[in-house]
Amino acid sequence: MTHALLRFALLATVLGALAPACRHAPEDRPTLDDDGDGVLNADDACPGTRGTARTRGCPPKDTDGDGVDDSADKCPRHAGPASREGCPMRDVDEDGVEDARDACPRVAGVPERQGCPVQDLDRDGLEGAADKCPEDAGPASRDGCPEQDEDHDGVPDADDACPREEGFPSLRGCPERDRDGDSVADHRDNCPREPGPRDNQGCPPRQPQLVIIRPDRLELRERLVFEPGAATLQARSLPLLDNVARVLLVHPELTPVLIESHTDNRGDADANRALSQARAEAVREYLVGQGVPADRLDARGYGPERPIASNETSLGREANRRVELLLPPPPGRAPRAGPRMPGR
Repeated sequence: MTHALLRFALLATVLGALAPACRHAPEDRPTLDDDGDGVLNADDACPGTRGTARTRGCPPKDTDGDGVDDSADKCPRHAGPASREGCPMRDVDEDGVEDARDACPRVAGVPERQGCPVQDLDRDGLEGAADKCPEDAGPASRDGCPEQDEDHDGVPDADDACPREEGFPSLRGCPERDRDGDSVADHRDNCPREPGPRDNQGCPPRQPQLVIIRPDRLELRERLVFEPGAATLQARSLPLLDNVARVLLVHPELTPVLIESHTDNRGDADANRALSQARAEAVREYLVGQGVPADRLDARGYGPERPIASNETSLGREANRRVELLLPPPPGRAPRAGPRMPGR
């Protein structure tokens, strides 16, 4: 029994050693497909390993692990998307715009400018050479330069009558003063060089005042009266205009003064507009005759366009027949629109 087992083992060893010599290599069977990958042995570069026809029977190789096999990967050692044939997007300045499309590839920018930076350091909306003051924000109307305000009172130097003294916008940048010491500030004082009571607008009692300086106008305590249907001033209105002229002459900062004339709605509208214009010009001419520079006065007639009361009553129509002397708004404040109530 023992000898039989030994003979069997010896036979198995001999047969095992002879077996490789009896096998056939794939190249010996060119028309077969030993690895079953659909590529015949004759065309299979890896006949013992399953692959694809595109890779000649070898398994796909993806060195950079980007999902694009090396045979189709233009950048096999650098991962990139298939849409870029396996190459990575290069973005040296890391601004999100790839170098191939970046007009400024070494300076971070924004996509809207093809990767170039916005050259607006002061963020005022003006860039590069268009901004004359690139480090100080300013409006386009000033080429990007800020308005100068030396005394920091909120009134630009160009509009500031006292550019080196902090003041008020309502005073065109000047501080409140009272040169005659009568407790009426100069900008509201009809007689800033002569003391007088407040109820007489700072003027001596011997000079009764018919004009009050308001922030937006000269308030008239009496009505200007014209001849009916004409632009001729009645004599009783001349002292009132004389008072207006004196106030304007001692207050040169009140400029320009807009003389507005209005009518009620009775009669032809065009004729009323022409009449109101003529009346406004008559007031202007009288003030010029009293020494007020013509370039400080602007005359406008609006006819019935801007009523302040109902034209259905006699009192309303009388209120609408008026002349107003309006003052310019302080710097930075928009002009007041619409009609104004008299005496307010």
